Amino acid sequence: MGLLITNAKFKNTDIEVLQVYARIQYFAHADGKKVNAKLIVAKDKADALAWKEIATNLPESLALTMGENQNQDLVTIHELIKGVLEIAGFGVTIDLA
Repeated sequence: MGLLITNAKFKNTDIEVLQVYARIQYFAHADGKKVNAKLIVAKDKADALAWKEIATNLPESLALTMGENQNQDLVTIHELIKGVLEIAGFGVTIDLA
């Protein structure tokens, strides 16, 4: 499971990347409400699984707070990060495979 992201740029440049693949590494706090997430960004899923990261203008980490009636599960965390990135102007599709 990961995120297909468009509208990203290589870090510190104006060079756009057609599409990147991001895996999410996260720590769920014991309070049941807070999550710290790190994006592992690569050119594709295979590179992400091999930890071959590329530097982009995507946030390296995110602090999330679960909404009312939301669980700290993988699907919810992907959906929250998708929403944050879309607000920031990125195109995001959740890859369930």
